[in-house]
Amino acid sequence: MPEFVPGSPVPHYFDIVTLSNFALCDRFDLLVDRYGPVLFLTKQVRVELAQGRSAGYAKLARIEDEVAKGCVSVAATMTPAEILLFRELILVVGSGEAACIAMARQRGGVVVTDDRLARRTCTAHGVLVSGTIGILKALCIGNQLAPDAADSLLAAMVAQGFHSPVRRISDLL
Repeated sequence: MPEFVPGSPVPHYFDIVTLSNFALCDRFDLLVDRYGPVLFLTKQVRVELAQGRSAGYAKLARIEDEVAKGCVSVAATMTPAEILLFRELILVVGSGEAACIAMARQRGGVVVTDDRLARRTCTAHGVLVSGTIGILKALCIGNQLAPDAADSLLAAMVAQGFHSPVRRISDLL
């Protein structure tokens, strides 16, 4: 069954970094509320999540909890065309990013990543891309998060290791 039907919300394929930024700050709820069933995880990203949990990042379990509740979607198995593109992309970016890009390219979706090389690869392949900063800004514009709360959340993400290109979301509004 296709994940995207014309006229329906666009599927968003999230990589591990963007997911982690929200989950490690206990605000994964923001992603669930904003994207819900169009928030897709690939098999490769789920493997990376499991590896992160094994490495001691227990808060990543929240993501799989939302999958189990049906609040977050799991991407269907890659098609032959997606596998071919994945094999090309895996030579350039990580497996999670490669899977997200391949599926978004073939299925008309958006890749959500903060990885600079993955973002460039999306652009080169004509795939729409967003990331943590864009999501925080959109949450503010949509009145789902106050600018000062977005600034605080971004600071918490930076404290968790996120290499943000900006320090304050409120400066972007």
